[in-house]
Amino acid sequence: MTKVKLLTIAVVVLVLVNIGALSALYFGRPGHHGPPRGEGPKAIVIERLHFDADQVKAYEALIKEHRAAIDRLDGRKMKDRELLFQGLKSAEPLVQDSLLAVIAEVERTIESTHLAHFRAIRDLCRADQMPLFEDLVDDLAGLFNGPRRKPH
Repeated sequence: MTKVKLLTIAVVVLVLVNIGALSALYFGRPGHHGPPRGEGPKAIVIERLHFDADQVKAYEALIKEHRAAIDRLDGRKMKDRELLFQGLKSAEPLVQDSLLAVIAEVERTIESTHLAHFRAIRDLCRADQMPLFEDLVDDLAGLFNGPRRKPH
């Protein structure tokens, strides 16, 4: 087999592998319950829980409060991280340890805020929607692990 023929076969195989990888990324894996293309978590929750107009209105108010709280906490965390990395210039381990503890506490508060948000969503549900909420809970990590928004 000549080098040209071997190189041609290798290029064709690599192109096919790339097409397969891109197709897998584009079409997603079977059974993946991520947000449908163009839909955010809000639309998914409304659709999956079959919210009525009053529930949607209350849910939108919850979202507004939740986003404000998370943006505020993300902003605090980013400022603390900035200070942490600026501390590399002075190499004071005590200050770095303190900042790491503060950042960990802010992250814990962020997760608590997320849990409180979903408890509030649960409280919006009628009795007939509770099984739908429980199904949603099973998928929460996959639905909401998208890229985080940057604080303002």
